Amino acid sequence: MTLDAYQSLLQSLPVMQQSFTTKRNNWIYAEKQIDWLQELNNQLFQKQPYLELSRQDLFSYIGSIRELIVKIIYWGYPNGMRGNNFVNIMKNIEVLEDALNSIKIKTNLNQTDYKSLIKAFDGIEGLGMSTFSKILYFMGIRFNGNPSLILDLRLIDVFQCAKFADFVELECIRYDNTRKHYLNYIRTMNELAARLGTSGESIEQFLFIFGNNLKIN
Repeated sequence: MTLDAYQSLLQSLPVMQQSFTTKRNNWIYAEKQIDWLQELNNQLFQKQPYLELSRQDLFSYIGSIRELIVKIIYWGYPNGMRGNNFVNIMKNIEVLEDALNSIKIKTNLNQTDYKSLIKAFDGIEGLGMSTFSKILYFMGIRFNGNPSLILDLRLIDVFQCAKFADFVELECIRYDNTRKHYLNYIRTMNELAARLGTSGESIEQFLFIFGNNLKIN
């Protein structure tokens, strides 16, 4: 099976409108651990118990990197993160900010730049590839000309099941080696998107929704 059969769907998916709603209560514990988070949440939630964020909201945001990172996590983990992952990431927020500030001003980012970013991020407990890739994606960071894309466990499961011939190169990806294969992942996805006349993020969304839920007779 290849994605060619779903080309029209891929071209019409409402990717930018994909939204998730998170409860303020899911982040109360973290507010008690991180001294600046309560004030930020007051601004974000505006005395409401819920906050809805879409991809477009995140791409349109032009404020601080810190607020954007928090919004990305709220979008990606509306029910909260596992264990102390969120608190651990927030405790290292300045490391994240510094690394991202230094990388976003560069052009023509390559594998060396990627490795430098990995080195900075590797010391942050709780920052797995799922979160890492979301941050790169919503910040619009490109490597070797390829836009970053989200890579999480659901997509890795799709690649491992080998349902789609388009992703033979990605069948080797496991969650413990995603950093090693991430640049190959975004290259493969964006090349496939160009061939199908769509975007890499449309393919990512399609695989997230349908990847392992298609029965082919």
